[in-house]
Amino acid sequence: MKNTALVKSTILFCSMMTVMAGATIAPSLPEMTNAFPNNPSAETLVKLVLTIPGLFIALTSPISGWFIDKFGRIKLLASMLFLYAAAGSSGLYLNTLIEIIIGRVFLGVAVGGIMTTAVALIGDYFEGDERQQFIGTQAGIMALSGTLFISLGGVLADISWRYPFAIYLLALVAVPMVLLFLKEPIRTANISKNQDKTSIPKLAWTIFIISFIGMITFYLMPVQTPFLMQEISSVGSKETGFAIATVMLVGGVTSFQYPKLKRRFTHYQIYALTFLFMGIGYLLISTANSYAMTFPGLLISGLGAGLLMPNSNLCLVTMASPEIRGKVLGLLTTFIFLGQFASPLFFQPLIDATSIKSGFLYLSIAMIFTSFVVLLRNKRLIKN
Repeated sequence: MKNTALVKSTILFCSMMTVMAGATIAPSLPEMTNAFPNNPSAETLVKLVLTIPGLFIALTSPISGWFIDKFGRIKLLASMLFLYAAAGSSGLYLNTLIEIIIGRVFLGVAVGGIMTTAVALIGDYFEGDERQQFIGTQAGIMALSGTLFISLGGVLADISWRYPFAIYLLALVAVPMVLLFLKEPIRTANISKNQDKTSIPKLAWTIFIISFIGMITFYLMPVQTPFLMQEISSVGSKETGFAIATVMLVGGVTSFQYPKLKRRFTHYQIYALTFLFMGIGYLLISTANSYAMTFPGLLISGLGAGLLMPNSNLCLVTMASPEIRGKVLGLLTTFIFLGQFASPLFFQPLIDATSIKSGFLYLSIAMIFTSFVVLLRNKRLIKN
């Protein structure tokens, strides 16, 4: 199949949908809480509205991966886009928080299917340098669109807390694009009986664990930075949102540069650079005493964050045979979102026992040490 601009644009547009899952409605959460004054659990339930999709992405992505390996990619992708539009826009018309949360559960199912299928299609359609280039582009577009959707959600939330939910209807535009421009990858008539091709490679589990650890460490920044800024400065939500959006912007720019880095470094070395940049960034954040002084650390940590996903995606789509590519990428999605879910649970005891700054400091030391160990190990492997 010829990889035309329409094919690439369709995959990128579908990938953008996965970023919208949480970012779009984040600015509307305070007003959503105020909209249910008679519900004593409103504050807790509203936070659940934001976080519940991630849990169900993690739980259902392996199922989506199994499905697309067995029955094909395009049908599931189109169906999940329909579900995404219906479930994502539920806040426009549903009247209780419980109903909205149920809608967000189905949104998580849809995002898991879309995310897994989009990366699997990149592995199916592209090879070699073109695959490497496009995976970097996908990660960059996702990061930049996250910045855009946070900003757009904030503008709409100022009008009504319900309006950011309308952005999810963009998925309806993607459905005809998928059906018109994407074709089912050619599948061999007889699936290989070779155990090496039908079982998950052992190295894949190493990538899953690295990605899980990477997301746990990265999410310390968006979860704890707002509280740190309240401690050291008197900035409001707008300034905090701008700071976090800046990290996403830098991460997006770095993702675009991933193909150039991959030509010079191995997968292991890029993981080492990921943790090195994040470690140096967190070290600087731990020393910040004002809002402005957090930015050097945030920018440097963004450089590392932008390398994590394209490196994991490229490594796995390259090593996994077409027969199990969906299953492998579904498991990666699970580990990614489990890392997001586990991050506050993992670090909060440390922060409670010390401080937010100490949490950033101790984690930075661990990441910098780990990055040097990986670089040294990789150097020996190259020599051997």
